[in-house]
Amino acid sequence: MTGVKILTNSKRNSDVLESFFKELIAVEEHHRSLVIIAYGYIELFLNSIIDEKCKHGKKRITKNNREFPLSVKLTLLNEMGILDDTLFQILDKFRKIRNRAAHEPSFSITTAEWQILNNGLDRFIPKESKRKPNNLAHFCKLLIGAIWNENLDIVSAIEL
Repeated sequence: MTGVKILTNSKRNSDVLESFFKELIAVEEHHRSLVIIAYGYIELFLNSIIDEKCKHGKKRITKNNREFPLSVKLTLLNEMGILDDTLFQILDKFRKIRNRAAHEPSFSITTAEWQILNNGLDRFIPKESKRKPNNLAHFCKLLIGAIWNENLDIVSAIEL
């Protein structure tokens, strides 16, 4: 897992992470696929956190993507203090990259996006942006690992 330390509560509850890493490894050289797969798991994790932390999470927020798109869910979690400002900004930028990956016929990460992703690495590991720049698979692993580790009690209970 290339330097990513992932905490787990039990072997059974690490199935979600196992699934994520298997899918990510299978497409490691395909940026569009990496972005879409990583964001699918990010959305799964964020929805689980909202379901757990919000009174109307399951009934209203996570079941209604039209009124509560991911941008709104990110803002809600940031306002609640569940996502710190830096992680919120990284996830919001990554959300925009995901939208391009899903909707543009020709997709590649721009120089400006690489800069954002590389700068985001330091949120997870100090000086990481100098050690592993322009490595999207590594970035995705660190991003998922951060959400997982910071919300272990909730996301480790997800069953596939």
